[in-house]
Amino acid sequence: MQHPISKNKYGFLVFLAGWLFFVTMLFTIAWYFEERTAYQAFTNSMSFCLPLLILAPCIWFVVVYTSFENSGVFGFILNHIGSLVIVTAIWLSVSYHLHNFLWGQEEIDGVDLIIPLHWQIFLAFFTYDYIVMVYYLIIYYRNFKDKLVRETELKDLVKEAELSALKSQINPHFLFNSLNSVSSLTISKPELSREMLVKLSTFLRYSLAQDVKELNSLTNELSNVRLYMEIEKVRFGDRLQMDFDLSEVCEPLKIPNLILQPLYENAIKYGVHESLEPVSVKTKCSFENGFLKISIGNNFDSESIPPKGNGIGLHNIQERLRLIYARTDLMKIVRSENYFTVNLEFPQNL
Repeated sequence: MQHPISKNKYGFLVFLAGWLFFVTMLFTIAWYFEERTAYQAFTNSMSFCLPLLILAPCIWFVVVYTSFENSGVFGFILNHIGSLVIVTAIWLSVSYHLHNFLWGQEEIDGVDLIIPLHWQIFLAFFTYDYIVMVYYLIIYYRNFKDKLVRETELKDLVKEAELSALKSQINPHFLFNSLNSVSSLTISKPELSREMLVKLSTFLRYSLAQDVKELNSLTNELSNVRLYMEIEKVRFGDRLQMDFDLSEVCEPLKIPNLILQPLYENAIKYGVHESLEPVSVKTKCSFENGFLKISIGNNFDSESIPPKGNGIGLHNIQERLRLIYARTDLMKIVRSENYFTVNLEFPQNL
């Protein structure tokens, strides 16, 4: 773990400011309250505080390698008591010899020359505890930030995996339907089966190319939708009608790729496939209050028996909207006696 003083561009400045504050406090106490001369107050405060410039950064290594998890409560306390005694002994000894070396011995001998010995011990104990507390707070803060980063990365990985799983359902789901259509054409209209296979290959090539991207323009998505609808129109002929009511402002706006595909598949499966009358699939779009709004609806035969399905399409759309936009209110389904509509909203502030 990086040292907060030496490895942080602001760490040293904060440490130096704290050290200067400590020097100033001791100077003020000696000069104002103990009525020593300014020179004596300065030499005493500097002698006592200079060793702290080296000892304080060294205490970090004691803190890093001493924790409840590794040492237990008893080991944690014992390690810090031992470290406290050693640091205090080194601190007071160096302070005393430093004072004699830099400023010479005065009329008062012994360690009481700087500050009374009991106050030196008290300040050393208090300062050690304070430094240890600050270091543990730094470690806690770093661990907390790392935990948030890891949780965010994990959520992104889970989200990516879920989106990949949902996307993987789209192509096979459509492919099964298309192959069934081709199978039908080989019997009823063999001359059109080749045309449909060519369009199918173009559609799948587009789908595979878009699979690596999360968002795509509405123009590109609807181009793919039109290709899909042309594939189905080869099979159903005049029974399938398309109506696109699009505003130019909507064309460059972004939506999740391939998210509209299941809606048109459902319109074919539950509308066109089960009806003897023409079915119109209508697509409308508008841009309001930062949302791209898309409505896809189709009429259907209310007396027909709907085919069984797994409900993959609508569930897929709902889940992708939730994962991408973190909202569950972006899709609304409206069903009347013979008309089915899905209304989608896509925020454009991503």
